[in-house]
Amino acid sequence: MSSIDDTINQINAAIVSIVIAVSFINLTLGTIGLVFNVIIFTRPSLRNEPCSLYFFSSTCFNLFVILVIVPIRIASEGFNTDITSYNIGICKLEFFVFYVVRTIPCWLIVLACVDRYLKSSTKVHIRRLSSLRTAKIAIYFIVSVLIILHIHMPIYYEITRTFDGYGNLIPACYGQTGFYRKFIAFWSMASYSLCPSLLMILFGMLTVRNVHLSGRIRSEVTSRRIDRQLACMLTAQVLAIVFSTLPFSVYRLYASFTASLPKDATRLAWENLAFKSASVLTYFAHSTSFYLYTLAGTIFRKELVKIVRRHLWKRNEIHRTLNLHGQQQSEKVQKVIKKHEATSKDRYGCIAKNRTEL
Repeated sequence: MSSIDDTINQINAAIVSIVIAVSFINLTLGTIGLVFNVIIFTRPSLRNEPCSLYFFSSTCFNLFVILVIVPIRIASEGFNTDITSYNIGICKLEFFVFYVVRTIPCWLIVLACVDRYLKSSTKVHIRRLSSLRTAKIAIYFIVSVLIILHIHMPIYYEITRTFDGYGNLIPACYGQTGFYRKFIAFWSMASYSLCPSLLMILFGMLTVRNVHLSGRIRSEVTSRRIDRQLACMLTAQVLAIVFSTLPFSVYRLYASFTASLPKDATRLAWENLAFKSASVLTYFAHSTSFYLYTLAGTIFRKELVKIVRRHLWKRNEIHRTLNLHGQQQSEKVQKVIKKHEATSKDRYGCIAKNRTEL
């Protein structure tokens, strides 16, 4: 075996290790954090805010990403059990559903940025657009639009023969060769990473501009504590999405510009390592929201503390009730024993007295 083959094998082994390790980290962090998100965003202090509704909806889709997509990716990338490579129906359905579900949370955060922009406006009629009714309509609209915009995937995805990282020809689920494969590369970059990130930054800048134009934050709208905390949480989430998906966008651009260049096996292996690493890093955009909200939002931390305290209080109450019940049962047993002993003494006393009289 040549040194080139050794290098390629080492790179492929590194890919498997990176994918499995990072995926398990995301699976663990995401499962715990997103469940807490669902509990906290349904609390009375937060559930009536349109921005909270966007966060809650994003969390629901992120749960699907973490609990369904990530385990499937671990099985396919780490253990070579990708059933999409052998069933055309599953191939089309899986890639369509996975692309749509991963894209929706990013656009819901964009809507949250738009909501902050509307709420910071100096014009009353614009601020009124920030409402729960508007948020519900916007969520239904963006989900429907993204489903429609991805409808081409079940049509053009197919099982084709391709070389794996070790040079073996294997079946794999990909878009049709030619124009569509280049299109889907740009499309996934634009819809999942580039456009949402740019829009988040744009509306963030517009929100800052609105605040500066107003001269001060209006007392009846954005000076409320909950609004400020939601803005801080949103900023943290935006930064996480931008930095988690930026390497993916950079790689997609690089791959598009270098697609026509001749590449040897070693370079392809390194590019595959870069692609897999960039892809798996995007899952941090779906798994870390709870920890970002906890760090950035005081109201979020307070709700978390309330939930933990309530759980501990209930557990203590259960232990206290069980202990009290145990003590009561013990006292009852002691009373029965004492009563039984007294009865026995009386009985034996009577027997002894009768024997003496006899």
